[in-house]
Amino acid sequence: MNVKRAPVIFHNVISTTAICHVSEWHLLASDLRNAVISNGLYGTGPILYQIKDLNKENQKAEYTFYLPINQPIDMPENDKFRFIKKLEFKDGLVSRHAYLDEPLDFTYGLLGETAKLMDVNLQEPYFHIYLDVYGDGIIDVYAPITQGDLND
Repeated sequence: MNVKRAPVIFHNVISTTAICHVSEWHLLASDLRNAVISNGLYGTGPILYQIKDLNKENQKAEYTFYLPINQPIDMPENDKFRFIKKLEFKDGLVSRHAYLDEPLDFTYGLLGETAKLMDVNLQEPYFHIYLDVYGDGIIDVYAPITQGDLND
């Protein structure tokens, strides 16, 4: 496994937050994609998500999903969806997690250790970029650099 340093930018992003069992996050991601499609829009990139407040006892967590779409929209504020014109991180660390059935702990640790070696701080929770590859999925775990950037 290796860690790379990279910026990330997505335009015209729809976002939603929900609590679910850790084995069901993909259902919520599908719901977001279906809501986008049913409103005459389409996704232009991968689903991104963050995991917060993991309760190890009941295996539930708060997930926030992000999906870049084909055009800007004028969406009134509501309690389910929000629109983000530009989701951008000028610098961050990314590591590929190729096996979805394996825990993310090793990948998280690798990002943390790399950040220490580079003398940078990372924003948590990390972003998970789900990529559909030949009918199977992989996740790039992206950790934005927040301070201590060597390029400052």
